[in-house]
Amino acid sequence: MKTSYLIILTLVLSLIGFTATADETEQTSDIWLKAKIVTTYALSEHLNPFTIDVNVNNGVVTLTGMVENDIESDLAGELAKGVKGVKKVDNKLNVNPEAKRDTEQSSFLHFVEDANITARVKSRLLLDPNTHGLKIHTTTKNSVVFLEGELNSDIEADLVRQIARNTKGVIDVEDKLTITNK
Repeated sequence: MKTSYLIILTLVLSLIGFTATADETEQTSDIWLKAKIVTTYALSEHLNPFTIDVNVNNGVVTLTGMVENDIESDLAGELAKGVKGVKKVDNKLNVNPEAKRDTEQSSFLHFVEDANITARVKSRLLLDPNTHGLKIHTTTKNSVVFLEGELNSDIEADLVRQIARNTKGVIDVEDKLTITNK
C-alpha cells in the first residue's frame, strides 16, 4: 500500500515539475506570447482580432493594423502588457479615419437629441397649468434629464418629475428641486 502511495506521489511530483518547466518555457516563447495575446483579443467583446497584427520578438510585442478608435488602440496595448512574459509593447495601431468621422457625427446627433429632449420637457412643463415651468431649469445629457429649481410643494415636484419621465426619449431623471414654504 505504501508503495502505491509512493508511486502516485512520485508521478504527481514529476507532473508538477514538468508542468512548471513547460509553463516557464511556453510563457517566454514568442509564439506562446503571440497566441496568448491573440486569444485575449478574440475573447474581448471590444476588439476585432482580425484587424490587429501581433508580432513578438524576444518578448517585445509590436501591434500593427487598424482599429475603430483611440480607446480600442489603448485597450489592445494594455491587454498585451498584461500578458505574463511580455517585456514591452510597441503600439503602432492606426485609427480608422472613417470611424473617427462616425464618432464625431454620433456625438453631434447625441447633442441634438439631448437638446430636443430638453425642449420637449421644458415645453410640457410650461404648458402644464399646475407647474411653474419658468422656475425650473432643465438640461439633458445622454438622455438623462436634470431638473433644478424652487417649487412651492412636494406634490408639484412629483408632478414635474413625472412629466419629465414621461417625455419621449428620456431614460432617467435626476433632480435638485427644492421646496420653499411661502
